[in-house]
Amino acid sequence: MKKERILYVTAMIGAVICFVGDNLLGFYKPASDFGSKLLFISFSYEWADASPAVFIAAGFLGVISLLLMFAGFYGVYLRMKSAKDSLSKPFLLSSFVFVSVGTLYHNVFAVAAYTYNRLTQAGYDNAKQFALDLFNKFIVVGGLAALGYAGLVLLLFISAVKGNIYPKKWMCIINPFVFMVLCILLSKVLPQTPLVNGFFGLGQQSMGLFIVFMFLLLTCGKNHTGETEKSN
Repeated sequence: MKKERILYVTAMIGAVICFVGDNLLGFYKPASDFGSKLLFISFSYEWADASPAVFIAAGFLGVISLLLMFAGFYGVYLRMKSAKDSLSKPFLLSSFVFVSVGTLYHNVFAVAAYTYNRLTQAGYDNAKQFALDLFNKFIVVGGLAALGYAGLVLLLFISAVKGNIYPKKWMCIINPFVFMVLCILLSKVLPQTPLVNGFFGLGQQSMGLFIVFMFLLLTCGKNHTGETEKSN
């Protein structure tokens, strides 16, 4: 179980790094009159006054964090595999799609913010429209990342319901999607501030994954009754 614990700890570190990277982009007051209401809701005019280094750092942290979080997904795959769950390989594939495409998604977001920042500071009149056009042309990769994410959270839920992930089947609710929905609801009812935008907007996915990896770590070596398994 030591290997599995290392994988989850690594993934938790990745989730924290991802949260930091997300908030480098999201800890600003969102511009409600700019961009797609579904994809680009976190665009902020305050990006223009930030240091461009912030957005460069956000792009690098996004890539590093997702690579680290893949360790946790691999740990889930091993747990499914040990339970002889037929969903193990589809889960690993969904996780790979999410991580590989998600790194590109993070960079597109960071590049759009960086472009808006630099063009605005250079006095380019159409900076915000140029940044939006850039984002909308390349963010289509986000759709594939979303499919990968949807696949992994669904497969995680089904496997947990079958009793192959957590010691108790009711723990199937410890799922990134559940946390994501709660954060989305909070972001809708709370005032649109930098704190809400950063924590419950862009940061909700990384926070949800951190919680899941934490519970996976805590349940290492537990059987379906919640008792510690005997090592051979």
